[in-house]
Amino acid sequence: MGTARDGYREYYVERLWDWVPAALREADANDGGNALRALLTAFASQAAVLKRSQDRLWDDMYVELADDWAVPYIGQLVATRLVSALNPRARRSDVAKTVYYRRRKGTLKVLEQLADDIAGWDAKVVEQFRRLARARHGLDGPALTGRVTATPEGGLADLRSVRGALLAGGPFDEFHYGPETRRPNDRLGLRGIQTLAFYLHRLTVVELTGVTPRRIRNFPGTRDGYCFDPSGRSIPLFSTGIERGDWSGWHPAGEGNLPVAIDCRLFNERIFAVDDGVIAWVLSAAPIGTLAARQAAAADLRRIAGQRIAVESTFRRILAGMPSSATLTAAGVLSGILARTVTADSGSVVLAGTVSVGVPPGSVLPEAMRAANLSAWPVPAPAGMDLLFDPATGRFLYDPGAAPPASVAVGYAIGMNAPIGAGAAGRAIDSAPATVSWALGSTAAGIPASGILELDDSSTFAGPPDQTAITGLVIRARESTRPYVRITAGWRLGAIGNNRELVVDGLWIGAAAGRLRLLGSFARVTLRHCTFDPGGRDSVGGIIRPCGIAVFGSIDELVIDRCILPGVVLAGGNASVDRVTIGDSIIDASDPRAQGLILPRSHATIARSTLIARTIGTVVLDVERLDASDTLVAGVADVTDVQSGCFRFSARAPGSRVPHPYESHVIDDLQRLFVSRRFGDPHYAELSPRAPDSLVRGSEFDCEIGSMAGERRPVRRDGLMAKIDEYMPFGRNPALIMEN
Repeated sequence: MGTARDGYREYYVERLWDWVPAALREADANDGGNALRALLTAFASQAAVLKRSQDRLWDDMYVELADDWAVPYIGQLVATRLVSALNPRARRSDVAKTVYYRRRKGTLKVLEQLADDIAGWDAKVVEQFRRLARARHGLDGPALTGRVTATPEGGLADLRSVRGALLAGGPFDEFHYGPETRRPNDRLGLRGIQTLAFYLHRLTVVELTGVTPRRIRNFPGTRDGYCFDPSGRSIPLFSTGIERGDWSGWHPAGEGNLPVAIDCRLFNERIFAVDDGVIAWVLSAAPIGTLAARQAAAADLRRIAGQRIAVESTFRRILAGMPSSATLTAAGVLSGILARTVTADSGSVVLAGTVSVGVPPGSVLPEAMRAANLSAWPVPAPAGMDLLFDPATGRFLYDPGAAPPASVAVGYAIGMNAPIGAGAAGRAIDSAPATVSWALGSTAAGIPASGILELDDSSTFAGPPDQTAITGLVIRARESTRPYVRITAGWRLGAIGNNRELVVDGLWIGAAAGRLRLLGSFARVTLRHCTFDPGGRDSVGGIIRPCGIAVFGSIDELVIDRCILPGVVLAGGNASVDRVTIGDSIIDASDPRAQGLILPRSHATIARSTLIARTIGTVVLDVERLDASDTLVAGVADVTDVQSGCFRFSARAPGSRVPHPYESHVIDDLQRLFVSRRFGDPHYAELSPRAPDSLVRGSEFDCEIGSMAGERRPVRRDGLMAKIDEYMPFGRNPALIMEN
């Protein structure tokens, strides 16, 4: 837990100091070292610890409120098999729910809940014996059929179904297979009678609203081409999944209930089924003239009640072929039947609201939008469709009408592999009120010299004004937003006087031209949860410039916490950064215009971070002194003073100069290190499964080296496996499959 702001230490220091005779206090002051007061401060610190422990005696009896040290003692009362102390969240959840787990041991509900409580991941658990092909016998009940392909349980597959083929091998596979006898190993040996497959989804979904899309194509006619991403990149759109806070109403997850990229066919899916509610509507509220016509239409609908019809044209044809077709296909009646017969598990219903577009936001109704393949756009839009969007690339075709393109706003969800950069999940801000606010893309309010500037929404703020008279300023994004600040000719932030402070928190900063310039004398500059665009290509192949940071003045301490940036450089002969502290961040200098961390006169402290160079032989880190831990330098590191500092549990490229390597490694191949080096991909800067084992489990805590070290995924996976073995049905073999 964090240090308490209770003032106990200061109080006890003054009380002890008052008890010291005046002669000794005077002698201590004349000595000049204040050794006696320092000794009393140490005593007071321990007294404060004891006082806090006494204050929390009651809270420490409850696992929800107890300090971390008390959780194992509570666990002993219920004989809990504790997981690793490196996963305190899992420990607390395990102890709190031990009795709950034991009462429901072996159920799918508990097994999926374990993945959420212990590892923090969404899971879909599948009993693989249900996917084995076999001959049915008379004691079997009616065969269940696949929701998409209508394949009967244990029967032959309909290989003509495109969606069925796409689902094969995943958690919603509807095909059936011959049994395997080997033990499961990832996706090998899954088809066993005793196998339980855990399909784990590790990505975190972040919902964004009020985003200003980027118009990248002006097509002939009224429709224009946009990208959901404000920088113009191609990005996959994600479903938001289901809220896991309350497990009392648990039910097996469907395709649209998991945090995965949206499937185009699933989004357009409309499955129709007639139920009692539709028949009651036809008998009482439908716009049908006579009672006899109502009864005849209801009788026809009862003939197909309970059947699932997956194609709208087929459903229309069935209605048109009934004796009362004139009534059922009449205006107002047909539309009412179609709206009321769409099943709740249809993709169009489950994914409704995951994407919103319009002026104002959300003005395009769900029935007026359609997912489509826009890899070769434009494509003709069906009648009545105002919006076509491609969930794989984040493109969309839209007609804003008379509204200017800048007023279009969109909402969507993205997948993130770690809370790094702007818009990250779990970010919290200070509760102090804002001095000045920007909203809806307007920067007219300017930047104050001191106080708090808050960006209230996720729109695009182009051409931010300069401020070169900063005395103490915080520039922050409102919680749960990701504003995009687009520099058009450089952005200058400078200090007037000495020992000034600047905090930039939660912003995504891109540059059409120029970069962020820091001028004047700062005692401390803090960059927290920020993304300085590392550059790349947009959806149509255009160049996106990297937005680096150039220091023109002097900074005593530069703090970079959970940020993504292409680098920091000194500009000018008098520029200096004395100390730079980097934690849980990504410095991506892959773009030819990016330079990396080039601060040759600085003392750098780097922990759990990844630095990526353009090539394995390019310098990406140049500092005077270095203390690095759990850091991956995918390039050359050049440290001047190799007699000071340490390079521990880290990795660097050949030709690097680093101080005192300890449990560190040398890498010689950049291409196979990462799943993706393209900013915007959900797995950006994540170590590839093909990466050497020395990197995958080479950190101080036996986890990944680099920016994902703080996620401690191997520790969470090991803890989950231990709990699965404890609460799984007897005789089953678990298989953990990482879906993303």
